[in-house]
Amino acid sequence: MIHHVYANQSNVGDWLSAKGIQSLLAPHALKEHFCDEPFVPATLAALNQAGPEDFIVIGGGGLFMDYFVPFWRGFEPIAARVPFVIWGAGACDMKLEKSRPPLELVTDIVRRSRLCIVRDGLTRGLLSGCNLPAPVICPTVAAVRSVGGETKRLLHVDHYDNVGAEVYEKMVSVTEAFAQRTGRICCQTNNLIPAGHNGALQKSLALYAAADLIVTSRLHGCIIGLATGRRVLAVSGDHKVDSFMNAAGLGDWVCGLDDIESLPARLERLHEQRPPVEFIEEGRRQNRAVAERVIALLAVEDEGRERGRGRIE
Repeated sequence: MIHHVYANQSNVGDWLSAKGIQSLLAPHALKEHFCDEPFVPATLAALNQAGPEDFIVIGGGGLFMDYFVPFWRGFEPIAARVPFVIWGAGACDMKLEKSRPPLELVTDIVRRSRLCIVRDGLTRGLLSGCNLPAPVICPTVAAVRSVGGETKRLLHVDHYDNVGAEVYEKMVSVTEAFAQRTGRICCQTNNLIPAGHNGALQKSLALYAAADLIVTSRLHGCIIGLATGRRVLAVSGDHKVDSFMNAAGLGDWVCGLDDIESLPARLERLHEQRPPVEFIEEGRRQNRAVAERVIALLAVEDEGRERGRGRIE
């Protein structure tokens, strides 16, 4: 059996990154498990029943974060006996508070993986002792396509916890004032939906598709926005946002928490941004290549089991 572990289905970014992985591994069937803290006991109970004949795919999402330590600690003994890969997972490195997991714990687990492809240079640097391959952007890009039909709408994708009250209020006032002055409809989302509600997921994606400009303090606001073909201005309360936007060649379109007063001027110029179409397409191609490697590993595991059965018989 192939098990797929990811955070949840209530955060649009986490669910879309998982959907990207699952679409690329089709027609292989994956049994889903969640590693958000409330789900950890049930997930570990299920994975503890797995053996060498099973296979585990972990990712995507920001799973290298202190919040997910209960899962990683429980998974450590499982990692010693069940083959697994990590794909599309990344670090969360918040600027207002500590959020990194214990390095020794995650490094030990990563070294046991059959393959570990992280989503950005930030995470690869955190795991520098693991000699990881080059990062590949979040597999969300495999689940989201560029669409036409945008209108004069401004979408604010907020992450209150990452930026704090003062910056959040500034973002609200700036985006609303800009939208009113430029004749745009101003919409807001936090990328959170009722768990497993596909209709809500599609409505969330429709907000991106309808907008022409996006201001976001969420990483997946950046990823979904660019994958949809929209112009994106980021406000960064987490180094993962800087890492992604720099990789996309859009480092100049990131506003730091200590630089929030520049937000109005940056927003005025956002229409000048050239969407990184080639970067997104290359990310899709690279994720397809990761899927091919994972499928090849599955085939190797199957062959090994068949040889083992032959020896027993």
